[in-house]
Amino acid sequence: MVAHSLVNVQFKEAPSADELKVLQRYAFSPQFSLKQLKLIRWIPPIVDFCLNVDGACKGNPGVCGGGDCIRDSKGSVLVAFAHFYGPGNSITAEVRALCDGLRLASNLGIQLSMVNCDSLTLVNSFKMGRCPSWFAYHWWRDAKVFVQRKSFLLKHVFRECNQVADSLANHGISNKLTQVFWGQGNAPHLCDATLSRHPHLPRSDVNVSVACDMTMRHLDAFLDRVTAGAVLLQVSSKPHKQH
Repeated sequence: MVAHSLVNVQFKEAPSADELKVLQRYAFSPQFSLKQLKLIRWIPPIVDFCLNVDGACKGNPGVCGGGDCIRDSKGSVLVAFAHFYGPGNSITAEVRALCDGLRLASNLGIQLSMVNCDSLTLVNSFKMGRCPSWFAYHWWRDAKVFVQRKSFLLKHVFRECNQVADSLANHGISNKLTQVFWGQGNAPHLCDATLSRHPHLPRSDVNVSVACDMTMRHLDAFLDRVTAGAVLLQVSSKPHKQH
């Protein structure tokens, strides 16, 4: 009776030795699906730069933030951004983070070859030409202009490959500020810990003399200064540090 009632049941994981003995006592051979392990890693761009974007929301709806990180073919961080958006939902945070990342890369004159996002809904929305939320349409429409140029590959990645952008988004929410970080050494400590898990990637040798904290209304002025070359970058002559 027991074996008959369990004959079509498929367990999510293998039973323990004791559980298996009990089941076999009732002449039942359990069926279970084997977990497949998948190797996941962040892959640097072959040419130009890669942008990773992520949105975060504490509650849905709740307080939102976004994170963007631009890295080169060696894995070194050129610039990272943490955004604070205020009230919203998760998909709006994702769309705004993508839009802000593409805008900032364009304003800074950075040529992107890859854009990574861990929201499959957002990536597919551009393939289908449908905005995932009317609340996010304004930013989705602006991001679509960049996507349609087809100068870079927009692709979905697992969130394990997007932890730096995720840390930046949560940093923006926690501090309720929009911040810009030049060089890998100036990123928030949460992001620095995430980056240090990849010892094969060298540390950046580009540092900025001051970390820039700002609100959204000051961001455009800062970008104008950067584009004009008013921000002094200090290039270190020291060799790359391996972590």
